[in-house]
Amino acid sequence: MLNTRRLRPSLIVAAVVLVLSALPATISSADNCSGTVTNAGDLDTVTASVTCESQSSGSSDSEGSESSGDSGPAGCYDWDGAEVPCWNGDWWWNPAYNTYCQVTTWPKVLDMLGYWDEEGNFIGTAYLCGDPGGPEFLVVWEEDRSSTPGKAGTSPRTVVTSAIADLGLHPPVPGVGAYVYPGYYQWGLTWWVGAPMWLWVDTTDDLQWGTHTVTASAGGLTITATVTASKAVFDPGDGGDPVTCNNAGTFRGWDPNDRLSHHSPSGCEYTYMETNKMEDMNSRFEVSATVVWDVEWSTSDGQFGTFTVETHSETTASIHVGELHVRQVPNPVPSPR
Repeated sequence: MLNTRRLRPSLIVAAVVLVLSALPATISSADNCSGTVTNAGDLDTVTASVTCESQSSGSSDSEGSESSGDSGPAGCYDWDGAEVPCWNGDWWWNPAYNTYCQVTTWPKVLDMLGYWDEEGNFIGTAYLCGDPGGPEFLVVWEEDRSSTPGKAGTSPRTVVTSAIADLGLHPPVPGVGAYVYPGYYQWGLTWWVGAPMWLWVDTTDDLQWGTHTVTASAGGLTITATVTASKAVFDPGDGGDPVTCNNAGTFRGWDPNDRLSHHSPSGCEYTYMETNKMEDMNSRFEVSATVVWDVEWSTSDGQFGTFTVETHSETTASIHVGELHVRQVPNPVPSPR
């Protein structure tokens, strides 16, 4: 018996924000999967042909998979602790609302909720929740899409992870707003204590930073995933806290007329508060970068979920941080007329 004690016969509109956390997964093809990736000269849309040996959706293909919607065909419970089927047709059990839910794109529902961006796109995810065969239902809006419980058979997350591995995301190359100063080439990249140093990753390479759509077929399912770079995290190399940027940062080229105190327009920067060993060009800080990719996937039979993967830089930006001294130079004595 479906427990609907928290529902009312009349329509209930609730604005609900759920923040889901998932441990980052490593980008590696699962042992039981193999595949190839093809594209027609456009990396934004990629078709993956993935073959996986049959396995239960409850098996873990990488750390953190319990947050990806691969919780297995069993193990769904209501608020009284009674086990309930995880799926009722195309409706999945949502423990947060103690009932079954389904994603909806009904225009009337979206208009009623009214969460739209300036371009007319609906923001968030709208669910119909309640008894799939009854008149009672709950309309719920979530800023972050939650995950469905898994179904028996091949794990969609396993297939998506393998497709991303075949896609071949590139390790980010850390960009720093430090310069090789004319006349001091032997010092390499140099920057100054107390001045904001801009940070970035290469956005001209969309495998370092970009958005890709991967489509795969496995176990009779069609699986579509969107892979989007969402954060760049920089380790400044001096023992300070990493810098997390919700963007790719901003490139800064050499400009002798640009003020050292000029801040990055994207806010992605780091200020060193200590220098390297003075007069030692081998004393340096090594800056590395990590890009976090958000993966959102859905299947042809109604399953969906999210997880994250990370790419890490294989090279570092090696810089020497020194200090500038201001000298007072007297005005020249005017020449007699």
